[in-house]
Amino acid sequence: MTTRSFGRKIAFGFSIASLVCMFISAGVCAWFYLSKGMMHVWTGSAISATLFFASVAFVLHYISKPPMYELQPWDAPES
Repeated sequence: MTTRSFGRKIAFGFSIASLVCMFISAGVCAWFYLSKGMMHVWTGSAISATLFFASVAFVLHYISKPPMYELQPWDAPES
């Protein structure tokens, strides 16, 4: 089984941090929705920030996955 490299571990850590920021942003979004309403500018900004952090978390998690098989050197003979 292959393991994550150092760079992939960093990407996984930032993925988790982005997921935490997404939940914080979703809470701020709910608070703006309840206090100011849906038509306020800050509510729309909070929604877009929530979607941004969710998409960053998804992409970084996908990037941080270890390879499915052991990679061969570039000059290895093909079999």
